[in-house]
Amino acid sequence: MTDGYRAQVSRNQLRFGTIAQSYASGQARRLDGELLAEMLRPLAFERVLDVATGTGAAAAVAAKVGVRATIVGVDSSVEMLRQARADDSGSQANLVVALIEELPFPDGTFDLVMCTRALHHVERPDIVVAEMARVVRPGGQVIVADNVTGLSGAAHDRFEEIQRVRDPGHATTLSESQIIELLRADALDVVEGHRTTSFRPLDEWLDDGGAGAAEAVEIRRQLLALGQIDDGDTFGTSVVTADGEVRGLRQAMSWIRAERSGAI
Repeated sequence: MTDGYRAQVSRNQLRFGTIAQSYASGQARRLDGELLAEMLRPLAFERVLDVATGTGAAAAVAAKVGVRATIVGVDSSVEMLRQARADDSGSQANLVVALIEELPFPDGTFDLVMCTRALHHVERPDIVVAEMARVVRPGGQVIVADNVTGLSGAAHDRFEEIQRVRDPGHATTLSESQIIELLRADALDVVEGHRTTSFRPLDEWLDDGGAGAAEAVEIRRQLLALGQIDDGDTFGTSVVTADGEVRGLRQAMSWIRAERSGAI
């Protein structure tokens, strides 16, 4: 692992260890569990891995749909997994502390591998997707759901800097096309996709990121200074302003299911 990658892992461990209890209440709210369940119901699976499981929200959805399935959740944060156990949100999952870039499982172990709302915290999402492809069996399914950007160039860089003020564990937000490219690079054929948008009030967004009072003031200032950005009508998250104030974000998410081909 590179030094930069190690630094990002450390930032995430520190940040999620600090906010584990408050994060638990919001993870299920932000997940859109019904859409995930809709994607899971037609699938046949016995062994499931939830990558970057956090407090176990996605793992809990998989457990309800696949009532006889074995669910494994992996996360680098001991505190997040402890919170999952305390809340019983991960009670039906076997919870494992490990780096998602180095999954401690043999090739082809799982029928289904999921990663929801986590890639934007990762310095090297290509490594994570490659690991997901490695541990899913040929013919198995991979589901990635994450926030997506419609911005590019300097506009993207400016907004990502603001994101990191709010959340020091934030790495970068990918576009939908970038996520699809990562999947295809590892012999994962995209077979299903959904798009969702939800309005997140600014105060809620700041609280969910663990921003303190000083950070919140600075973020409001920077978002106002950013002004309206032309995203060329590309699907992605945007800032909502009214009457000269930032009201919140219109958060865009892509939900993508891919199938692993016979060989990588």
